[in-house]
Amino acid sequence: MATLSYREKSLYASLAAEFVVYGPYFFLHQQNSVNNVAGVIVGIIALQSVLQAIIALVTRNRVTDERDHLIELRGYRAGYLTIATLMVVGLGMLWFHATMGHIHLENRQAGLHFLSVFFGMLIIADIVKTATQIVSYRRAL
Repeated sequence: MATLSYREKSLYASLAAEFVVYGPYFFLHQQNSVNNVAGVIVGIIALQSVLQAIIALVTRNRVTDERDHLIELRGYRAGYLTIATLMVVGLGMLWFHATMGHIHLENRQAGLHFLSVFFGMLIIADIVKTATQIVSYRRAL
């Protein structure tokens, strides 16, 4: 079995950190709030910083080549297509619910709901980007 490159280790750590931080936020939270979103953002930054520092310290060969750059571009393309698709679907659903009269703008929680939905779209796109890069590394072997 081949050993993982520095970039692969970094991607696996990033994916694990995303599931550890974002999983409880989306599946265990009871009430949306700006403080929750801010806390999750600070949490992912802190966890990613620690994990990436550890990986950089224990990995000797951190050289990247053209294959790494192509895989990175493939991942970013998949993430971009994901977020563009989710935005179009989300805006279409917003339009549909607004025309059906299901959205009441006087509701104070509507803004926090949209914040959570669009934050979720960003997270899904980032997970797709990372997973695409991991799959691309595995296929390249």
